[in-house]
Amino acid sequence: MKKTICFFLFFYALVTKAQVDVTNNGTLYIGSSTDIFSANGNFTNASSASLTNNGKMYMKQNFTNNQSATPVGTGELIMDGIVTQYLSTTSNSPLYKLTINKASGVATLSSALTINNTLSLSAGKLSINNYDLTIASSGSITGAGTDKYVMATGTGVLKQQVAGNSSKLFPVGLSGAYTPVTVSLSLLSTTDVFNVRMLPAVYANGTSGSAMNSNAVNATWMVSEAVNGGSNATLTVQWPGSLELTGFNRIFSRLAHFSPSSWDYGLMNIIASGTNPYSVSRAGFTSFSPFAVSMLMAILPAGELELTAKNKGDDNIVSWSATSEVNCSHYTVEASLNAVDFTEVGRVSATGNSSSSTAYNFVHHGINSNSYYYRIKQADLDGKSAYSKIVKVNMAAFTAATLYPNPVKDKTTISFTLHQSSSVEVNVLNAAGAVVHTSNQRFTKGEQQLTLDLNRLSPGTYILQLKDEMNNVQSFRFIKLN
Repeated sequence: MKKTICFFLFFYALVTKAQVDVTNNGTLYIGSSTDIFSANGNFTNASSASLTNNGKMYMKQNFTNNQSATPVGTGELIMDGIVTQYLSTTSNSPLYKLTINKASGVATLSSALTINNTLSLSAGKLSINNYDLTIASSGSITGAGTDKYVMATGTGVLKQQVAGNSSKLFPVGLSGAYTPVTVSLSLLSTTDVFNVRMLPAVYANGTSGSAMNSNAVNATWMVSEAVNGGSNATLTVQWPGSLELTGFNRIFSRLAHFSPSSWDYGLMNIIASGTNPYSVSRAGFTSFSPFAVSMLMAILPAGELELTAKNKGDDNIVSWSATSEVNCSHYTVEASLNAVDFTEVGRVSATGNSSSSTAYNFVHHGINSNSYYYRIKQADLDGKSAYSKIVKVNMAAFTAATLYPNPVKDKTTISFTLHQSSSVEVNVLNAAGAVVHTSNQRFTKGEQQLTLDLNRLSPGTYILQLKDEMNNVQSFRFIKLN
């Protein structure tokens, strides 16, 4: 009887070709791979109903499964309408097979979805919007291509397990461009679930700040792993020529990684392979975050630079070393407040020619901002130049902090000097690490004193922490007496 109902609905849809919405309030059982259920209208499976699909379900409109039970079956759901179709199902009801076969329109998730066996991309795109699409560990994705992929431009991610010594294609893309990424793990890597989504631009701060408008591919690959650590990965990203911004040259491309607070462009240029689409690969990733293809930091022609910078009072000390030099003229130190717009703040003459590492430093005096970004421009005698990576320096708001008296009976005074106006947070922690006192106050530039009444504290050993608004911390250990 159940098979008869399925065939009747299929026959009715073929004959009338009208949109007829179907709601299942009981039990719908599609028995075998030769059984077909087809609906020209919206299909809804009620929360109290049961759906088991071992055959094929063809959907021309939306598919909504609200059931609280867990029957799944080994069948296939086929979204083949010519309009935008929405797909929603409960966490108890994953799909076994999903096929996207759309001549027009997009299939769109309106809930999180797990696929236990196969996602088949025959025609058209599947937009995951702000919902996660999980491919089970034994599942796979087939058929992806230029116009057949997972559109991942919202907050939702495509999740797939990648085993050690293996690779997995994540066929993701923007609304108008296929931009897949392949994650390949080394032999000793730990099996993990990787998450991928896309951003439609490259940003100065990874996911925020100014968008780059030249010398890059206009996309960001957001890659993360479920459990941090244990992975050594090679990433391969692909893009069409239409995403290349003004000035981008595929010969000088870099697969850049934003970690932890600036873009890491790697040690060398990567010549992009392919003929529209193009791709680049880079190995050795042990952590994951935003990735982008850019040529802003070209390879240094006279050897790589190791760049560091630190704050010391009203000065920032910028240090670098060149592994080798050939006809090098000088180094220009450039500073920025936003990691995008750089200005020259000084020059240092180069040794010129050297086969060994040469160290240099420059002091940026009289800084007046809480944080700076620095890069080094290396200029050669033949007019060629190239840049180092970018490093960030946070200025410590306070220095020369002292606490007196110590031991403390009832009150103690903290003395410190501020290099600029800043909020200062005071925390007192007991021996177990619990915060027993906290306060926050804003101070102006200059010498400051702050008196704390600690009379209520029990006798014992404590830690006092001072933290400025740039999260720089100074700590003191003190003893509280009766």
